[in-house]
Amino acid sequence: MPETPQMEAIIEGLKKVRESLAPEKWHDARIYRHIDEYKLDFTLIATKVDSGKLHYYVPDTGVFEPLNLTG
Repeated sequence: MPETPQMEAIIEGLKKVRESLAPEKWHDARIYRHIDEYKLDFTLIATKVDSGKLHYYVPDTGVFEPLNLTG
């Protein structure tokens, strides 16, 4: 599936956030592509250094939230 200009803008925004992360607070920051309710979506996930837990970036609030991996 080719990326649209809107998708490219989302990816660029996530890249800027990833580049701004302080390495002493965050590591292994990655942008993931996934299908969410029948649409292609992108998520920035990073590991918080002090807790060792994964968090995901919420663009609407501009903060990272803990990622719940339990089913």
